[in-house]
This record gives sequence, C-alpha cells and structure tokens, in this order.
Amino acid sequence: MSATSVTTWSSGFKRIEALSGMTPILLRICIICLCGPAFGVGLRVEAQSPVCSKEFTDSQKHAITEYVRKKYKLTDAIALSLNRDAAVRDTCFRELTFEGKSAFKTWELTLYASPDGRFLSSDLLDTTIDPVLEQKAKDEATMKGLVEGASATRGPEKATVTIVEFSDFECPFCGKFARILDEALASDGKDVRVVFHHMPLSVHPWARMAAEAAGCAQLQSNQAFWALHDGIFQIQASITAENAKEKLGELAAKSKEVDAREFQKCTTSAMSVGLVLKDMSVADSYQINATPTVFINGHRIRPVDSAAKLREMIAEARKEAGAHPASAATSGTR
Repeated sequence: MSATSVTTWSSGFKRIEALSGMTPILLRICIICLCGPAFGVGLRVEAQSPVCSKEFTDSQKHAITEYVRKKYKLTDAIALSLNRDAAVRDTCFRELTFEGKSAFKTWELTLYASPDGRFLSSDLLDTTIDPVLEQKAKDEATMKGLVEGASATRGPEKATVTIVEFSDFECPFCGKFARILDEALASDGKDVRVVFHHMPLSVHPWARMAAEAAGCAQLQSNQAFWALHDGIFQIQASITAENAKEKLGELAAKSKEVDAREFQKCTTSAMSVGLVLKDMSVADSYQINATPTVFINGHRIRPVDSAAKLREMIAEARKEAGAHPASAATSGTR
C-alpha cells in the first residue's frame, strides 16, 4: 500500500469516526466484520483441503517395504508386499497395508506414513475424534471379527456382555481361568455370552489332540463341547502325551452329552481339524500368541486371578453398554 493510500485511508477513518460517534476500537471491529472478507481479513478462517501428492512411487514403496522387512527382522523366506496405499481421511498421511506370507500362514500389517514417507507409525491419533468413541468403534469391530463363524458358545446370543477366550487344554493357566469363569458366571452371568476359540500351542504335546477331540464334541452340539471342555480341565493334571487319546475317549464315553460312537468316528477321521485350524487362524489375525487370551466386549483384558476381579470387569462392561443383568436376555444354552 502506498503512502498516499495510507494517508487517504487514515483521513477517511477519522471522518467516519467523527460522524458515527463510535470509539476507535468499536469502529475497527465493525469495519473488519463488514469489509474483512473482501480483503481476506476476518474473525474466522475457513479450513482448506490439503493438496496432497499422489500415491508413493514404486521406488518409494520398495524402499519402505525393505525398511519394514529390516525393522521387523523378516527373513527372505517371507514374501512381503505393500498391498494398499491410501490417504487417511482428509489428510496427507498415508495408510499402508502390508501382506506377509510364509509357508505356514498369511498375515497383514498396517502402518501410517507421514506425507513425505519419512516417518512410519503403528498408530495415528486424530485429535478431531473423541477417543472414547473411537475406542468403542474399534472394540465393536474387533468383537464382530471374533464372534464370526461357528464357534463353541454358551449364554444368550444377544447378551449385553460377550467374553471371547482363546484357550489351550494343556495350559495350566487356561484351566485356572476356566474355573474362575465358572465361578464368576455362577452368580452374575445371566446376560453374559462366552465364545471359545481353540488355540493349542506347539509347545504342549497333547494340546492339539485335545483341541481336535473337543472339536469333535463341538460338531455334535454346544452342550457336548462344554461337557468335554469341563471334563478335560478337571483331569488336566493326569493327562500325558502317552495317555491323552485314552483319557479323552473315556471322558467322551462317560458324558451323557456326547455321542461316543460319533465322537470315535470323528476323531478317527480327523473331521474337526478344519475347525481347530480356523480358530488358530483367527488368533493369528489378531496377533494372539499366548493363552489364555481373553476379550470382553471386544476389549482385550489383562490376566485375572480371581472371580471377584472378573465380575468387576463384567460389571464395568455392562455399565459401558448401558444395561443391567435384570434387563438383559436370560435364555441360552450351554
């Protein structure tokens, strides 16, 4: 702006001030409100959509993929590829989804990249989203994935609280959790559903055999599964790799819920292998590598050492869901 323009503007401003009777500060505010938009001045600045570069180039993708391989110490035997490169909502950050394949399994890894590709993070915190609502949405999505398919369940289908457990029949801590769960639900479980997933660990010699045996009972009915489930944990300490087949057969023969003949046919022909492998695949997809791993309404919980503590967690989940056991469904099968 020239010196002449400044002088003219100042003179005009004083004339308006004299005619209006306004104080200088009030007059300036009025002028900004009325004329500001014309000069790009105002009390509110509209957010501009960011101008982002397109997807990373092939050379950038290759460099990032090799970095991830080295960072996570992945051997050359694992095929690693960047399958998805997309913008994160209305920002210039990129969401990168990698797929890894080995001779035994396929898995996915999601990372977030800065606009220039320099920084990677496993999480991206968005301050425009309520973290409580964001966590609730994540838990709901997790729960949906955990309960899909034909799993062994007990409790009402539309329960207020859903407990999902990944368990190993040879794991002593799984046996302890089974007892804690039964004790907790005995007095406060009318609106609680339990979903069981098989996760026999390779370090346990007879765990896989027990999982497939329980799977055969599961193919018959939920009642048959839980009968064998309880029986295995009750005699867990007496089962060995050498006598596991015999012990499992005896449990099935003694149970009123299990058809012993169908059970024998199933175990002989390994009919439940697919069921067990499906559960193990679910565990892999959620990076679960220890037992017992437990979720309550989609939220992964820390190990519990008492029924009282588990009841507290169930009550908290019920509170967050805005329900009370008296108002929830009470029908269900075990």
